[in-house]
Amino acid sequence: MLLGGPLAGQEERRLEAPANLHRDPAGTPLVSLPAGAAVEAGEADGDWRQITVEGWIFQPSTSPTRREGFDLVVTSDEGENLRRVPNGPIVGRARVGTLLERVGEKGKWFQVRRDGWVPRTAVAAQAAAPARTQQGRTPKRPAQPAPSAPVPQPVSSIEGVETIRETGLRRMPDSAPASTLPAGTPARVVGRSGEWVRVQVEGWVPEADLKPAESGVLAGITAAEVMATPDRFVGQTLDWRLQVIAVQLADELRPEMPAGQPYLLTRGPLPEPGFVYVTIPPGRIAEFRALPPLHEAVLRVTLKAARTRYLATPVAELVATIGAAEGGQ
Repeated sequence: MLLGGPLAGQEERRLEAPANLHRDPAGTPLVSLPAGAAVEAGEADGDWRQITVEGWIFQPSTSPTRREGFDLVVTSDEGENLRRVPNGPIVGRARVGTLLERVGEKGKWFQVRRDGWVPRTAVAAQAAAPARTQQGRTPKRPAQPAPSAPVPQPVSSIEGVETIRETGLRRMPDSAPASTLPAGTPARVVGRSGEWVRVQVEGWVPEADLKPAESGVLAGITAAEVMATPDRFVGQTLDWRLQVIAVQLADELRPEMPAGQPYLLTRGPLPEPGFVYVTIPPGRIAEFRALPPLHEAVLRVTLKAARTRYLATPVAELVATIGAAEGGQ
């Protein structure tokens, strides 16, 4: 369970790799954190470690709340940055609907805290012991420049790896394993997204155990790949796991869609922290508005544009809903 204050027995650590702060182990992602982010590390639970993150958030992007003992909820549709100091370097990005504990205020900024869970491998194994003053208090350290937020990218060179333990091979990040790879399986890295790595594995199977794949549908494609090589993917049909945030109508700021066209503002493809606009038929507006808040679904879409004129947000057209898994904050 999440706590409203600092976790018992915490030590200051830094993240060794980009990671999402989750509400529960393997649960809903709340805050995207870059490698090098300073956190307070608490207890471990299997492959997960509980941590606390702090930062400053712009007040207009939040609203007061009393849910689950927290003080604030992020209300900006596209989330909001957490900064080291008001209007300072970015240290993370909180997603819409994230609940936060308010611990300070300065002008139009709130100082906030959030507890959650990150993969254990993302947290540095040991932190240096901080110096103490004669009164036994930890002196304030000078501020360090924050690393830039990570941008998932396809790899440009061949990188060979092998599994160190038996692991599930997933069609998409955070989905149920479709098969299992034994320890020592060789593979090639072809993409990265947050704490996930996309791999290609070679092997042989009897021809009698195969059938033709569904024509023209691509799975496992990241938004970073789409941005890097748009000509390869515009016009293609993709299966993307997306978090539905809201149903909206297109305006002049999104000329890639006809004015008044209903579309879904979605986050993803998960676990990437970006956004995707998915146009839908007018007759399905009520269906999507009736979904639970922050509902996650696997949507089959046709990519219409790799980005809009003003934002690095792909535009796609809904083909079908393939599957769903409810999310929540």
